[in-house]
Amino acid sequence: MFKNKFIKLLTVATFAIVGIGTVNAMSHASTVQASTFHYLRRDHKLVTLGFGQKLPIVFYDHGKRVYANDDPKNEENFTDEAIGSAFLLKTHGWKYINGQKYYKLYNYAYNWSCYIAAKYFTKKYNDLSYEQIYTVTKAFSPRNGDMQASKTNLMLHPGAAIEVDMYSKDDDIVSIGSPIDDNKHGLTGFVEDGSYHSSAWLKITQSQFRNNCRKAAPHTKFVFDDDGDYETNASLARGGIYHKGHFYKVYTR
Repeated sequence: MFKNKFIKLLTVATFAIVGIGTVNAMSHASTVQASTFHYLRRDHKLVTLGFGQKLPIVFYDHGKRVYANDDPKNEENFTDEAIGSAFLLKTHGWKYINGQKYYKLYNYAYNWSCYIAAKYFTKKYNDLSYEQIYTVTKAFSPRNGDMQASKTNLMLHPGAAIEVDMYSKDDDIVSIGSPIDDNKHGLTGFVEDGSYHSSAWLKITQSQFRNNCRKAAPHTKFVFDDDGDYETNASLARGGIYHKGHFYKVYTR
């Protein structure tokens, strides 16, 4: 999903509380030049920005720029790809830091002030047009999501909703997000082991896609986890998904 960087909307199994594990300041940390803080609401209540997918976080410790694990490239310096209440980005407001506008994240990491550049919460980073929901019209067996697209014992049934990576829709092998693996949403063949159910990345041939799938109606639900979170072609056109019945925008680089 998404510009060759498939978002983990479909694979998260647990929603851990966001935090930094091993935290150390870089030895060459610089001092921040910040403006006055501006609240977004007069009553100073929190505003939910939405979900961020691998957006860079700027950490400050008492005015000094710091990085998780002493490494600017460490994954903890970026927002998580998972979908869940713990991963919603919330803010009271913003300030300019070194001439650039940043939102201050609420309750994100222990002991540090956490910021994300406001530029990431614009339409440029909120385009989900490269995925679409399709409906299966005839039963067929999808392939594994591995490099070899090896065959499976799974079966997609008529009426099942799948998510199609539109960057691959004209390729010989098309990447899809499957219905969740509970044998109840139009995909059968999984061994039930009592674990959390979620969607998975699978592949189908161009012939299977062309002959057995059609674009879904605007409000056809593609459910991607046990919590009932879903997306539709209408929600994707608006740049977001539904989590616990509420619409949230998704921002990604």
